[in-house]
Amino acid sequence: MAATSASQPSNYHPEFPAELLNKYEPLEFLGEGGFAKVYKVRRKKDGQIVALKIPRIDEKTSKTFLREVSTWLQLDHPNIVKLYDADILPVPHLEMEYVEGFKLNGKTIRDLEKYPKPVDESTALRLVRGIAEGLKHAHSKGIYHRDLKPQNVLLKSDLTPKITDWGLAKIGTMSSSRSVMGYTPLYAAPEHLLPGKYGHTDARTDIWQLGVIFYELLTGKLPFEGYTYEEVFGKIVDETYRFTPPSKIDPELAKYDEIFEKLLAKRKEERYQSVDEFLKDVGKLEEVERRKAELESEVQELKKTLSWSVSALKKSTTPEEIRKNRRIVVETLGKLALAYAQLNNKAELLNTLNDLKFYTVKNLNDLLSAISTAETLLKENLPVSEDFIERLKVLVHEIKRENET
Repeated sequence: MAATSASQPSNYHPEFPAELLNKYEPLEFLGEGGFAKVYKVRRKKDGQIVALKIPRIDEKTSKTFLREVSTWLQLDHPNIVKLYDADILPVPHLEMEYVEGFKLNGKTIRDLEKYPKPVDESTALRLVRGIAEGLKHAHSKGIYHRDLKPQNVLLKSDLTPKITDWGLAKIGTMSSSRSVMGYTPLYAAPEHLLPGKYGHTDARTDIWQLGVIFYELLTGKLPFEGYTYEEVFGKIVDETYRFTPPSKIDPELAKYDEIFEKLLAKRKEERYQSVDEFLKDVGKLEEVERRKAELESEVQELKKTLSWSVSALKKSTTPEEIRKNRRIVVETLGKLALAYAQLNNKAELLNTLNDLKFYTVKNLNDLLSAISTAETLLKENLPVSEDFIERLKVLVHEIKRENET
């Protein structure tokens, strides 16, 4: 190395290329991946802190290296690591945005691979939405990653995910120092492994790999696991092999089962056809969850109103008071029944419908029919249908009208 030990920073790494010391001051060795070393450095011309990736590639690969990573220079998005410069002289190197990492329990976690899993739903959704937005930007420019994995998702101090290593999958296949085939086996899509059967990689390959990351974040497991790569490969390419639905790992995750059926469909044609399509489904799911939280809050208020109004009805002494408090009880029971139906809480729905029996004569037969349906749904563990909810709205309205006279 050109510099003497007296002039070197205390944390200087001896393997930093001497040829780059005139441009960069090495500050910290950040790590080593499949075919490259990464350093935190200070750019001497302006003092900016950047990350420097030094790939181990030969002269034959150098031109391909520049061509492949040039697409990365076109990407500018909050969820993508910014590439500032790429060159093969004096030695191949990539100058990119330095991503500081996320502090957790006193440790700095630089990428998603090292982040403890599973994570809570809100964190999983936040991370996956960020990664998806980065992919959406790249796909809009016709750029695909093809080797998306937790190690290639760096983390900022506020847990913002940033995708790195664009265009490096192909370089990895050409590097004599790397034996894998341009993708990470556990995150490989069927088309990586059997292009003859499943077609070539494209935007939907990134969507598959996003799905694997999302599954791992929510469950703490990978959808396709095995003791050997051959076993994993077999499960990924076998159309008859089904991954374990998230609901089987945690019943609270049942709402994601359908999303994963599309994220991890073996055939690209059956997957989400765009990141935007996936994001829309996630948005719908989040809207359902928001509505559920609103309904649960509403139920608590309605139960208080019901308790008060039933007590008031019992204490009523005049016909006018009885009619007034009876109307409040009926209206509250009706709202509760509908809220329980929308929450798919069949046991409480059944109890509430039975309570309504005391407040109707004209609509008793229809109410008994609704009670019978609710009993069947509860017994056979079937979901409350939209059709049932619509019919229940009509019934509740009729019983309310009956008690207004």
